[in-house]
Amino acid sequence: MAFPYKTILCPVDFDENSQAALDKAVEIARHLGSSIILVHVLPLVVMSGEVPPPLGLYEDQKKDAQAKLADIVKQKLGGLKHEVHVYTGDVIATILAAQARHKPDILVMATHGRRGLMRMFLGSVSEAVVRKATCPVLTFREEIPAADASGKK
Repeated sequence: MAFPYKTILCPVDFDENSQAALDKAVEIARHLGSSIILVHVLPLVVMSGEVPPPLGLYEDQKKDAQAKLADIVKQKLGGLKHEVHVYTGDVIATILAAQARHKPDILVMATHGRRGLMRMFLGSVSEAVVRKATCPVLTFREEIPAADASGKK
């Protein structure tokens, strides 16, 4: 992994946090002349002992995701070298597999900053990726207004 970063992997899930992280990845890419690999994962949730549904059931979701990614490319990635990929699978494992496959210099992603029970039940994709990725990971969390951060209104 060399600096300046030439390839940036950026997973997005289309929420505001991932859009903000993408904006930062684009800023870095424009500044350093980097390319961006934009990744979206359609979560495949299978309980232990269940048979996974046929991947064909995900075709509509995949087409919808590809359309959203095409809009993002038009709005934000103009002039940048980029790739766009939609994968289906376990979100954490798929992001890590994409990182292993594309070998980016850095991975830029959002974190929701959940704590307590929310984190316990929903888990933390970004935390797992930070722990297991083999490249640097830069995470961004939604900015909290100063009044909210102090607990006062």
